[in-house]
Amino acid sequence: MINSVILIGLIIDLIGAILMYYGKIFRNYETIEEMSKQSEHEIKHRIFETRLARFGAILLIIGFCIQIIGYGI
Repeated sequence: MINSVILIGLIIDLIGAILMYYGKIFRNYETIEEMSKQSEHEIKHRIFETRLARFGAILLIIGFCIQIIGYGI
């Protein structure tokens, strides 16, 4: 039981970290070209990155809480 709770927490941490990192490494060429300009495309892309980072951070927090609960049981 304890091992599965810890494992679930670690998986959630991993997903959260991937989501936070995704916004910084997986960009297509169109996005890279557009980021050199102040345009609507850049604004939308940066908003999407921010949402991913926030969601990833929430998943990390939940994952850490699950780990703490798992170790405390």
